[in-house]
Amino acid sequence: MLALFKIMISPRVQKYLLSLDKDNAKVIKDHINELKKDPFTPRSQCDVIKEKGKRPPLYRLRVGRHRLEYFVEGDTIFISSIFPRSGNSDYS
Repeated sequence: MLALFKIMISPRVQKYLLSLDKDNAKVIKDHINELKKDPFTPRSQCDVIKEKGKRPPLYRLRVGRHRLEYFVEGDTIFISSIFPRSGNSDYS
């Protein structure tokens, strides 16, 4: 059986998610739930990159125009920040 990771979301991230419209919030929550399976490997529904030079190792999840930063300790994923992506490109 596949072991799932637990998710801990910072209060600031929770507040940001509540400020979004329902559709955007649902898409982001769906991607967060996908992280539970494997927070390290990029795949469909889970566009993950490891940030260079960060301690503890930080990862970034790209969801449309939003970016989430997180780190992993044991079997828990800590989502520490969320922000709109920088730049003005039409591509997400």
